[in-house]
Amino acid sequence: MSKFESFNVNGGNNQFGDNNTQNNVTNNTHHHHDNNNGKKDSGEDILPIVIGAVAGLAALIWWFFSHIDQVYFYLNILTISSAGLSLLAIGVLLITRNITKEDIFRFLGCVLYAVGLFGLAMLARSHAPSDVIQLSEQVKFMEFWQGLTDPGNDLVVANFLSAISIGIAALMVHFGSIRQFAYSLARANRTGFFYGVYSLTTPFKMRFVSVVISIFSGLVWTAINGHLPSISA
Repeated sequence: MSKFESFNVNGGNNQFGDNNTQNNVTNNTHHHHDNNNGKKDSGEDILPIVIGAVAGLAALIWWFFSHIDQVYFYLNILTISSAGLSLLAIGVLLITRNITKEDIFRFLGCVLYAVGLFGLAMLARSHAPSDVIQLSEQVKFMEFWQGLTDPGNDLVVANFLSAISIGIAALMVHFGSIRQFAYSLARANRTGFFYGVYSLTTPFKMRFVSVVISIFSGLVWTAINGHLPSISA
């Protein structure tokens, strides 16, 4: 991005300027403790946490299927709206005449990702088995898992992972759009609120966003095609 002015800071021959010399003194203190008892206790304490996490995940998957239409409704909104701020950013840059071809490519990338993730969400929803959805609506989560076959277990986990992956990918597009929008409103002298937002969203450059979306999209495609490892194996 090229709208910002360049600033040069001159201060001599080192990082402090005016030929200053920095002396650093590091004191290292070594402490030795006997951690054998801690290791034993941590091994005993982690088991209830793991059991609780698995039970919580099982309940969450049951809830997901019993509310699947609502979940995918909001997921579709999340995906299709992810390029909204990028569109506003292009409008601001056009009005202020600061637009470059790189800005246009970023905007087109956001639109492509938004449409692609929306289509992927529709595809994932169509792969959710109707009999499993009906079962989740009729029973509690313990009876839900007891009523599933081994292939059924794999199907519900795969669809749940697909929805989570699409949601994460859509959030990445949103963060990329926020970065573009903040850039469009940031001052050229690198000050102000929007430049602060732009700086905070530095990790969400389009190159990084593209890599993350590709990974999660590949995971969704693998899941809906039944190529994930079986949890019943």
